[in-house]
Amino acid sequence: MAGNSDYYIEITTRLRSVQSFCDFLSRGGSVRVASTDAAPFTDVTADLLNRNRAEEERLTALRRHLFPDRADEDVAPPLYDHH
Repeated sequence: MAGNSDYYIEITTRLRSVQSFCDFLSRGGSVRVASTDAAPFTDVTADLLNRNRAEEERLTALRRHLFPDRADEDVAPPLYDHH
């Protein structure tokens, strides 16, 4: 049973990470990359957001399939408003 619990935690942790990154991008974050040191930066934000949203859907579906009794638990804890 501990193995199942570990896998649930692994999936949930990855899901939280993907959701947080999508939230960052949705709120105006951006990602730019250069193919070489001398090349100009290219904005890849939209592509990364689409890929991560697809990953979020895949992880959510996997968690619902493998852990139907815990699939709808809140996976995104509230963020701190202040320190």
